[in-house]
Amino acid sequence: MTDLILTHVESGVRVIRINRPDKKNALIGEMYQALAEAFEGGEADSETGVFLLRGSETDFTAGNDLPDFLTWDKLSGSVADRFIRAVAGAKKPVVAAVRGAAMGVGATILPHCDLVYAAPGTKFLTPFINLGIVPEAASSQTLPALAGHRKAAEMLLLGEPFGVETALAIGLINAVVPGEELEAFALAQAAKLATKPRATLLMIKQLMKTPAEPVMDRLTREALVFDACLKRPELKEAVAAFAEKRPPDFSKCR
Repeated sequence: MTDLILTHVESGVRVIRINRPDKKNALIGEMYQALAEAFEGGEADSETGVFLLRGSETDFTAGNDLPDFLTWDKLSGSVADRFIRAVAGAKKPVVAAVRGAAMGVGATILPHCDLVYAAPGTKFLTPFINLGIVPEAASSQTLPALAGHRKAAEMLLLGEPFGVETALAIGLINAVVPGEELEAFALAQAAKLATKPRATLLMIKQLMKTPAEPVMDRLTREALVFDACLKRPELKEAVAAFAEKRPPDFSKCR
Protein backbone atom coordinates (compact mmCIF):
# COMPACT_ATOMS: atom_id res chain seq x y z
CA MET A 1 0.00 0.00 0.00
CA THR A 2 1.28 3.48 -0.89
CA ASP A 3 2.58 5.69 1.92
CA LEU A 4 0.19 8.34 0.61
CA ILE A 5 -2.52 6.45 2.50
CA LEU A 6 -1.65 5.37 6.04
CA THR A 7 -3.69 2.90 8.09
CA HIS A 8 -3.55 1.42 11.55
CA VAL A 9 -6.01 -0.12 13.99
CA GLU A 10 -6.43 1.09 17.57
CA SER A 11 -9.25 0.46 20.03
CA GLY A 12 -11.21 -1.37 17.35
CA VAL A 13 -10.96 1.59 14.95
CA ARG A 14 -9.27 1.37 11.57
CA VAL A 15 -7.79 4.85 11.09
CA ILE A 16 -7.33 5.68 7.40
CA ARG A 17 -5.25 8.81 6.85
CA ILE A 18 -4.87 10.60 3.53
CA ASN A 19 -1.22 11.63 3.51
CA ARG A 20 -0.31 14.04 0.73
CA PRO A 21 -0.26 17.31 2.68
CA ASP A 22 1.94 19.20 0.20
CA LYS A 23 -0.94 18.89 -2.31
CA LYS A 24 -3.75 19.46 0.20
CA ASN A 25 -4.18 15.68 0.23
CA ALA A 26 -5.45 15.74 -3.36
CA LEU A 27 -6.13 12.23 -4.62
CA ILE A 28 -4.49 10.34 -7.48
CA GLY A 29 -5.07 6.83 -8.80
CA GLU A 30 -2.82 4.91 -6.43
CA MET A 31 -4.40 6.70 -3.48
CA TYR A 32 -7.92 5.73 -4.55
CA GLN A 33 -6.79 2.14 -4.86
CA ALA A 34 -5.17 2.19 -1.42
CA LEU A 35 -8.28 3.79 0.11
CA ALA A 36 -10.51 1.15 -1.45
CA GLU A 37 -8.23 -1.62 -0.19
CA ALA A 38 -8.19 -0.10 3.30
CA PHE A 39 -11.99 -0.12 3.50
CA GLU A 40 -12.39 -3.51 1.87
CA GLY A 41 -9.72 -4.98 4.14
CA GLY A 42 -11.36 -3.45 7.19
CA GLU A 43 -14.68 -5.04 6.35
CA ALA A 44 -12.99 -8.45 6.43
CA ASP A 45 -10.84 -7.72 9.51
CA SER A 46 -12.26 -8.97 12.81
CA GLU A 47 -10.18 -6.40 14.73
CA THR A 48 -11.87 -3.53 12.87
CA GLY A 49 -15.25 -2.45 14.17
CA VAL A 50 -15.34 1.12 12.87
CA PHE A 51 -13.56 3.21 10.24
CA LEU A 52 -12.13 6.69 10.82
CA LEU A 53 -11.28 8.64 7.66
CA ARG A 54 -9.12 11.72 8.10
CA GLY A 55 -6.54 13.85 6.34
CA SER A 56 -2.99 14.85 7.24
CA GLU A 57 -1.93 18.20 8.70
CA THR A 58 -4.14 21.08 7.56
CA ASP A 59 -6.58 19.45 5.12
CA PHE A 60 -9.02 16.59 4.69
CA THR A 61 -8.69 16.38 0.91
CA ALA A 62 -8.94 18.84 -1.96
CA GLY A 63 -10.54 16.08 -4.03
CA ASN A 64 -9.10 14.66 -7.20
CA ASP A 65 -5.76 16.06 -8.31
CA LEU A 66 -6.79 18.23 -11.27
CA PRO A 67 -4.02 17.24 -13.74
CA ASP A 68 -4.78 13.62 -12.91
CA PHE A 69 -8.28 14.05 -14.39
CA LEU A 70 -6.72 14.26 -17.85
CA THR A 71 -5.38 10.72 -17.46
CA TRP A 72 -8.85 9.28 -16.81
CA ASP A 73 -10.65 7.26 -19.42
CA LYS A 74 -13.83 6.86 -17.36
CA LEU A 75 -15.13 6.95 -13.79
CA SER A 76 -17.24 3.81 -13.96
CA GLY A 77 -15.19 0.81 -12.92
CA SER A 78 -12.18 2.97 -11.97
CA VAL A 79 -10.25 2.90 -8.69
CA ALA A 80 -12.01 6.15 -7.74
CA ASP A 81 -15.37 4.48 -8.28
CA ARG A 82 -14.16 1.49 -6.26
CA PHE A 83 -13.25 3.77 -3.33
CA ILE A 84 -16.58 5.61 -3.42
CA ARG A 85 -18.48 2.32 -3.51
CA ALA A 86 -16.39 0.94 -0.64
CA VAL A 87 -17.44 3.84 1.58
CA ALA A 88 -21.03 4.04 0.36
CA GLY A 89 -21.44 0.30 0.82
CA ALA A 90 -19.51 -0.04 4.08
CA LYS A 91 -21.33 -2.32 6.51
CA LYS A 92 -19.31 -1.05 9.47
CA PRO A 93 -19.75 2.54 10.67
CA VAL A 94 -17.62 5.24 9.07
CA VAL A 95 -16.54 8.35 11.00
CA ALA A 96 -14.84 11.30 9.28
CA ALA A 97 -12.69 14.07 10.74
CA VAL A 98 -12.63 17.04 8.36
CA ARG A 99 -10.55 20.21 8.32
CA GLY A 100 -9.18 22.69 5.80
CA ALA A 101 -10.12 21.65 2.27
CA ALA A 102 -13.06 19.28 1.83
CA MET A 103 -13.54 19.60 -1.89
CA GLY A 104 -14.88 17.44 -4.70
CA VAL A 105 -15.05 13.87 -3.47
CA GLY A 106 -13.82 15.25 -0.14
CA ALA A 107 -17.28 16.78 0.21
CA THR A 108 -19.44 14.31 -1.70
CA ILE A 109 -18.15 11.28 0.25
CA LEU A 110 -19.38 12.76 3.55
CA PRO A 111 -23.09 11.87 3.19
CA HIS A 112 -21.98 8.23 3.07
CA CYS A 113 -20.24 8.55 6.44
CA ASP A 114 -22.21 7.91 9.61
CA LEU A 115 -20.61 10.55 11.84
CA VAL A 116 -18.75 13.61 10.54
CA TYR A 117 -16.90 16.19 12.63
CA ALA A 118 -15.32 19.33 11.22
CA ALA A 119 -12.91 21.98 12.45
CA PRO A 120 -13.78 25.69 12.27
CA GLY A 121 -12.77 27.20 8.95
CA THR A 122 -13.27 24.02 6.94
CA LYS A 123 -14.02 24.91 3.31
CA PHE A 124 -16.50 22.65 1.54
CA LEU A 125 -16.76 22.82 -2.23
CA THR A 126 -18.49 20.82 -4.96
CA PRO A 127 -16.72 22.37 -7.97
CA PHE A 128 -17.90 20.00 -10.69
CA ILE A 129 -19.92 22.53 -12.70
CA ASN A 130 -16.85 24.76 -12.92
CA LEU A 131 -14.84 21.85 -14.35
CA GLY A 132 -17.44 20.93 -16.94
CA ILE A 133 -18.29 17.61 -15.29
CA VAL A 134 -21.23 16.30 -13.29
CA PRO A 135 -20.97 15.44 -9.59
CA GLU A 136 -20.18 11.92 -8.41
CA ALA A 137 -20.61 9.77 -5.29
CA ALA A 138 -24.41 9.92 -5.79
CA SER A 139 -24.29 13.53 -4.57
CA SER A 140 -27.00 14.55 -7.05
CA GLN A 141 -29.23 12.45 -4.79
CA THR A 142 -27.64 12.65 -1.34
CA LEU A 143 -27.23 16.44 -1.19
CA PRO A 144 -30.84 17.25 -2.19
CA ALA A 145 -31.96 14.63 0.34
CA LEU A 146 -29.94 16.38 3.06
CA ALA A 147 -30.32 20.03 2.14
CA GLY A 148 -33.40 20.21 -0.08
CA HIS A 149 -33.38 20.99 -3.78
CA ARG A 150 -32.69 24.72 -3.59
CA LYS A 151 -29.73 24.54 -1.23
CA ALA A 152 -28.29 21.60 -3.15
CA ALA A 153 -28.72 23.60 -6.35
CA GLU A 154 -26.55 26.35 -4.86
CA MET A 155 -23.87 23.79 -4.12
CA LEU A 156 -23.99 21.80 -7.35
CA LEU A 157 -25.13 24.35 -9.96
CA LEU A 158 -23.21 27.39 -8.71
CA GLY A 159 -20.24 25.44 -7.38
CA GLU A 160 -19.48 27.99 -4.68
CA PRO A 161 -17.73 27.17 -1.38
CA PHE A 162 -19.55 26.99 1.93
CA GLY A 163 -18.45 26.74 5.53
CA VAL A 164 -19.13 24.74 8.66
CA GLU A 165 -22.21 26.79 9.56
CA THR A 166 -23.98 25.71 6.38
CA ALA A 167 -22.63 22.16 6.64
CA LEU A 168 -24.00 21.89 10.17
CA ALA A 169 -27.35 23.45 9.25
CA ILE A 170 -28.00 20.97 6.43
CA GLY A 171 -26.78 17.93 8.38
CA LEU A 172 -23.64 17.29 6.34
CA ILE A 173 -21.65 17.29 9.59
CA ASN A 174 -22.60 16.37 13.16
CA ALA A 175 -20.64 19.02 15.01
CA VAL A 176 -17.93 21.65 14.79
CA VAL A 177 -14.97 20.69 16.98
CA PRO A 178 -12.00 22.93 17.88
CA GLY A 179 -9.16 22.23 15.48
CA GLU A 180 -6.71 21.15 18.15
CA GLU A 181 -9.20 18.56 19.40
CA LEU A 182 -10.67 17.32 16.12
CA GLU A 183 -8.84 14.08 15.38
CA ALA A 184 -8.75 12.99 19.03
CA PHE A 185 -12.46 13.71 19.41
CA ALA A 186 -13.36 11.83 16.23
CA LEU A 187 -11.21 8.88 17.31
CA ALA A 188 -12.90 8.85 20.73
CA GLN A 189 -16.33 8.81 19.08
CA ALA A 190 -15.25 6.01 16.77
CA ALA A 191 -13.79 4.05 19.70
CA LYS A 192 -17.08 4.51 21.55
CA LEU A 193 -18.88 2.94 18.61
CA ALA A 194 -16.37 0.09 18.60
CA THR A 195 -17.40 -0.87 22.16
CA LYS A 196 -21.03 -1.33 21.11
CA PRO A 197 -22.36 -4.79 20.21
CA ARG A 198 -20.94 -5.13 16.72
CA ALA A 199 -23.58 -7.34 15.15
CA THR A 200 -26.33 -5.05 16.44
CA LEU A 201 -24.45 -1.98 15.22
CA LEU A 202 -24.30 -3.44 11.73
CA MET A 203 -27.98 -4.39 11.83
CA ILE A 204 -29.00 -0.85 12.79
CA LYS A 205 -26.83 0.69 10.08
CA GLN A 206 -28.29 -1.69 7.51
CA LEU A 207 -31.81 -0.73 8.56
CA MET A 208 -30.95 2.97 8.32
CA LYS A 209 -29.45 2.49 4.84
CA THR A 210 -32.41 0.50 3.54
CA PRO A 211 -34.35 2.64 1.04
CA ALA A 212 -37.53 4.30 2.26
CA GLU A 213 -40.59 2.06 2.24
CA PRO A 214 -44.16 2.15 3.58
CA VAL A 215 -44.21 2.40 7.37
CA MET A 216 -46.00 -0.92 7.78
CA ASP A 217 -43.30 -2.62 5.71
CA ARG A 218 -40.60 -1.05 7.86
CA LEU A 219 -42.39 -2.20 11.02
CA THR A 220 -42.28 -5.74 9.67
CA ARG A 221 -38.62 -5.47 8.65
CA GLU A 222 -37.58 -4.12 12.07
CA ALA A 223 -39.61 -6.76 13.89
CA LEU A 224 -37.86 -9.56 12.01
CA VAL A 225 -34.43 -8.16 12.89
CA PHE A 226 -35.58 -7.55 16.48
CA ASP A 227 -36.66 -11.19 16.67
CA ALA A 228 -33.17 -12.27 15.61
CA CYS A 229 -31.62 -10.03 18.29
CA LEU A 230 -33.67 -11.76 21.00
CA LYS A 231 -31.79 -14.98 20.24
CA ARG A 232 -28.32 -13.43 20.18
CA PRO A 233 -25.77 -13.32 23.05
CA GLU A 234 -25.56 -9.51 23.10
CA LEU A 235 -28.91 -9.18 24.88
CA LYS A 236 -27.93 -11.80 27.45
CA GLU A 237 -24.67 -9.96 28.14
CA ALA A 238 -26.47 -6.61 28.50
CA VAL A 239 -28.99 -8.06 30.96
CA ALA A 240 -26.27 -9.86 32.95
CA ALA A 241 -24.19 -6.68 33.13
CA PHE A 242 -27.21 -4.74 34.39
CA ALA A 243 -27.87 -7.34 37.09
CA GLU A 244 -24.21 -7.42 38.11
CA LYS A 245 -23.92 -3.61 38.07
CA ARG A 246 -21.00 -3.58 35.61
CA PRO A 247 -20.44 -2.26 32.09
CA PRO A 248 -21.32 -4.82 29.42
CA ASP A 249 -18.46 -6.47 27.55
CA PHE A 250 -19.74 -7.13 24.07
CA SER A 251 -16.34 -8.26 22.78
CA LYS A 252 -17.16 -11.78 23.97
CA CYS A 253 -20.20 -11.81 21.66
CA ARG A 254 -18.32 -11.56 18.35
